[in-house]
Amino acid sequence: MDDKKIISGIDIGTTKIAVVIAEWNKKNDEISILGVGESPSYGLKKGIVVNMDQTVKSINEAISLAEKQADIEVNSAFVGITGDHIKGINYSGVITISKTNNRQAMGQEITSRDIDRVLENAQSINLSPDRRILHVLSRDFKVDDRSGIKNPLGLAGHRLEAKVHLVTSAINVEKDLYTCMEKAGLEVLDFVLEPLASAYSVLDDNEKNLGVILIDIGGGTTDIIIYHENGVMHAGAIPLGGSNITYDIAYGVQTTLEQAEKLKCEYGSAKSALGDPEQNINITGTNGRDSKSISKKDLASIIEPRMNEIFRLVQYELRKSDFIGNYTFGMVLTGGGSKLEHITDLAQEVFQQNIKVGHPQLIGGISEKVNNPRYSTAVGLINYGLENLPKLEYPNQNDISSILKKQFLKIKNIISNLN
Repeated sequence: MDDKKIISGIDIGTTKIAVVIAEWNKKNDEISILGVGESPSYGLKKGIVVNMDQTVKSINEAISLAEKQADIEVNSAFVGITGDHIKGINYSGVITISKTNNRQAMGQEITSRDIDRVLENAQSINLSPDRRILHVLSRDFKVDDRSGIKNPLGLAGHRLEAKVHLVTSAINVEKDLYTCMEKAGLEVLDFVLEPLASAYSVLDDNEKNLGVILIDIGGGTTDIIIYHENGVMHAGAIPLGGSNITYDIAYGVQTTLEQAEKLKCEYGSAKSALGDPEQNINITGTNGRDSKSISKKDLASIIEPRMNEIFRLVQYELRKSDFIGNYTFGMVLTGGGSKLEHITDLAQEVFQQNIKVGHPQLIGGISEKVNNPRYSTAVGLINYGLENLPKLEYPNQNDISSILKKQFLKIKNIISNLN
């Protein structure tokens, strides 16, 4: 077995494609960023492929930049997936533990086969033919009357229950992304829900254990994931993001999308009350139109209503979850949209929670190349890959997450057969 392993993550977004190539040194368990590539995303809308050729071209451009910087070619990657086609539901499965002895009063020892069976049972949900399960995220287990068990392997009992969060996706949406990756010459090692990937880079174990809500504000969608006691309580996506703000600015000040994006990134604020009415921003005229100016306060008055709408829709999505618990660590904002000035002020006003902006952290340390919330998903895919790649290559029958990875291998075979 090689001492070093290359891991790649690709964040396929509505406004950008971000590729991160990393090297994992197994001897000292350190990971280094070798290359980062980013290209404008054409051909996708709110996480869905609308033009395959343009999407493949955008993926190739980002990969080429990352490969050139890393001085290495990659042929596989962990790929992020999002969109309002993603749905989450809490579900449970129950089985009788297999007999391994005749001592009924003492119960049976739980094996990896029992865990496999109960997780399979937890997926016995009626789905429409065009949908299937993307992730089976284990929350906890219950053995007889003992609840809150994270890994029941080796425990004794008669009845085993698994509480899971099922993430489902539209089969054709996933197939289109898979085809794009194939045309770009890359094998999909795993499709990963984007807020789950972001959580791998932004949240720490204390936050996941004591309760936290992660809000990933992307270009086309805003993704949400709730953690409590190291389990996923809810995941969802809203079909609004930073690109909607860009369009609002373009219409509001009658300028191009390129200039609107620049205005948002350089001068935008989520709170008009905190904008400076004396600071004027020059807007260069286009196509024969005269140049004009807008105050920072007036620009914020265009941005704030849309950002407020996004947060209100997040509130609605949170109410849909059946988890009513204590979010000790409040909310963490990440993604490119979280860089908007005064966004934490608006979020605190709407949610009445502790708010912070989360930056990506790599297992083994962060590189300045990716020390930016816009790379949270791509870096998270590397962390996810580091944790899950050995389980995909060398599955351990006694490891709970290795058992869960079997589910993706089945999904991967289904997608391959559809092509």
